[in-house]
Amino acid sequence: MNDSLTLSEMQQRIQQTLKETFTESYWITAEINELKLSAAGHCYLELVEKDADTLQAKAGATIWANSYRLLKPFFETAAGRPLSPGMRVLVKAAVQYHPVFGLNLSITDLDPAYTVGELEMQRRKTVALLQADGVFDMNRELPFPLLPQRLAVISSEHAAGYQDFMKHLHRNENGYAFHTQLFPSLMQGAGAAQSMIEALALVNEQYEAFDAVVIIRGGGSAADLSCFDDYELALHVAQFPLPVLTGVGHDKDTSIVDLVAHQPLKTPTAVAGFLIECFAGQDAQLQQWEQTLKHTVQQKIQLSKNYLTMQKNRMETAVKLCFQKAHSYLELTAHTIQYNNPKTILARGYSIVSLNGKTVRDAAAVHADDELKITLYKGSLHAKVQPERI
Repeated sequence: MNDSLTLSEMQQRIQQTLKETFTESYWITAEINELKLSAAGHCYLELVEKDADTLQAKAGATIWANSYRLLKPFFETAAGRPLSPGMRVLVKAAVQYHPVFGLNLSITDLDPAYTVGELEMQRRKTVALLQADGVFDMNRELPFPLLPQRLAVISSEHAAGYQDFMKHLHRNENGYAFHTQLFPSLMQGAGAAQSMIEALALVNEQYEAFDAVVIIRGGGSAADLSCFDDYELALHVAQFPLPVLTGVGHDKDTSIVDLVAHQPLKTPTAVAGFLIECFAGQDAQLQQWEQTLKHTVQQKIQLSKNYLTMQKNRMETAVKLCFQKAHSYLELTAHTIQYNNPKTILARGYSIVSLNGKTVRDAAAVHADDELKITLYKGSLHAKVQPERI
């Protein structure tokens, strides 16, 4: 047929038509489905549009090396995380068509503000989902151990944050002893969330051997910490049977894992400080109780001393009064005895008349010629009774 075209001719016509139709660059919203970096520094993406789970459109896109070197740090700084699969983006791209490689979008600019909004929306959706699942507050509602001494630590062994945590914890000035066991994990990057989930599973197999779980990593950008917004990781932390403490950097933003953890802290050193303070607080409480007990005992002793002193004084007074009464009584008795002493009576001029050794009290008992003895104060007389003369 004379009107037939070769494939290359058709492709050239398509190329020319697209070139004449799309004469400038356009801002396009899409989701990154795949992302690959070449050795030459080019970034190759597969952009898609979905309606629920249904694929509506798909196109290849390229950020050439000379543009990617500028756009990458700009986007990561503004958006707080790197370009990655699953991320919704707003890109400025020119339509290109090649007879061999087909349709391709050449990206020349990115709008991080659009992605930041998408990320925040995703964070809110994740939080809402955790709340709807009824797990959001589960870990915080666990009772926290009085002395959290046995710690399962999830971190990277060679990370500076882990080293700082161990140094600060085990070299505390009060000498509090802690037992720590490391469960190594990736702490950033695409596989970090799953790696931490696996570490939590290992801890869970022996959870009775620990008092709490510590998840730590050193400071980093929001991009480095984006794995801590992962729904599955947050779900595992929220439902973990032990209290979870987090110290995943010192950025102002709080991750979703921080929100569901029992105790979120900003840095690994802050986690160590918190644990040490648990012991210091109990130590201070014991010292306070010791002082209170000492004070109470001293009060009791002093009260007892005061009571004994009072009783002693009362007894001394009572004894003295008793002695005084006894002394007065003895003096009175002695005076009475002295007053009634026959010698005292004789000294007053009285005498004692006795007959045959018996005191005569009645004259009728005496008869004539009876010999009487008359005892005086000084000496005695003998007399003979004469008959009465009329």
